[in-house]
Amino acid sequence: MKIKFNENEKTIEIKDGLKQQYFLLKMSLIFTLINSILFPVFVLDEKQLKWMGFIWIILGITSLGAFIYHIRKKTASEKLNLSDINSLTEKQLFGRKRFSLKLTNGKLRDLMEMKKESDIIEMKKLFENIGIRTI
Repeated sequence: MKIKFNENEKTIEIKDGLKQQYFLLKMSLIFTLINSILFPVFVLDEKQLKWMGFIWIILGITSLGAFIYHIRKKTASEKLNLSDINSLTEKQLFGRKRFSLKLTNGKLRDLMEMKKESDIIEMKKLFENIGIRTI
């Protein structure tokens, strides 16, 4: 991942390919939602619809929930203004550190490729130097 600070524009540029990943994830969720609607209606007969239709309904609702969550709470912007960034958050999930930028509009910008300790230290130092607090 490459994080660059542009002093002239007061922006941070993040190049990590997250925009393509989120696009593919959203398309996959949309296709799953469409499939969960069309498959029970056109493919399953009445006997199968009773138990298999229930599974497809749960899958469709889960897909719709995940899609709405990604639209409302996540962003994949590659260029962020410093005024839009509230803080850098650090979470630990299954023993791995995960970092994200919390924005003023309530969305999160995940910083994906932080695997080496040297990358983490360098990133924290950069955000500390430009005045973004770490939570």
